[in-house]
Amino acid sequence: MSRALSECLDSSAPAGAVKAPLENVWPPCANWDKVSRGVRFHREAPSRAVFRVVTYNIRAGLGMDGVRSIRRVAEALAPLSPDIVCLQEVDRHVPRSWLSNQPKYLSARLDMRAVFQRTISFGVGGYGNCVLVRPSALHCRCHPLPGRGEPRGVLEVTARVDGQDITVFCAHLSTEDEVRVEQARKVREVVHAVRGPKLLCGDMNDVRGSQTLAALLDEPALRDAALEMDAGDIPTYTGGPQRIDFILADLRLAVKSYRVVESDASDHRPVVADLELETF
Repeated sequence: MSRALSECLDSSAPAGAVKAPLENVWPPCANWDKVSRGVRFHREAPSRAVFRVVTYNIRAGLGMDGVRSIRRVAEALAPLSPDIVCLQEVDRHVPRSWLSNQPKYLSARLDMRAVFQRTISFGVGGYGNCVLVRPSALHCRCHPLPGRGEPRGVLEVTARVDGQDITVFCAHLSTEDEVRVEQARKVREVVHAVRGPKLLCGDMNDVRGSQTLAALLDEPALRDAALEMDAGDIPTYTGGPQRIDFILADLRLAVKSYRVVESDASDHRPVVADLELETF
């Protein structure tokens, strides 16, 4: 793997320093079915200019029953037929996950390309954010976020949908109030620097009406996909009645549908939105 791609996979690189092509970042593997002793999931072709986005904190595959299974995460995602998936709390070569490469596994099982941002290192492995894309992927950047405590980051990936570039940001913010607001302001700065259509997805560890969401939505191009569909009160976290996982969509993307899917593969639930690329 090239040095540029290695830096793209590790948020310890300077923020925004790498904008690397993704042709060799975990493309679908032709013989993965044999290697994994499993089956590959298939989907119907998406409608023109309409694409599906999912954001999901997978807790490294640890389900509500205390069993860790990345296969169960794949089985939760596959029926959703996503085009873009933003994942948080993803392991890559971490002992608690039996040193498995979770981004690569999901890439193969879902027939998507995977880009990984390591925010915490564990020996040769790490833990962080991951974006899976079915359209053509062009480049990525890793942005570390400020603040004390657990290192956090936002992963930026540009995908091509129906001939139009769309930049996707996958974020996981702190559980500490003061730090989280500081991080949200940094995310807003990173998002604002992109002029084209964009999406911000992830586990924000806060609710609508909070200072965190106010800082994120200070970016005038974004709005809350759930509120567009009058679904702002549906909880996304099993630990309480809160909606802390968000899809914030560009004004140039029409929100066609929104839903939260029941799943016991993690302590969060998958959040799904269908978006239509408008002419601009």
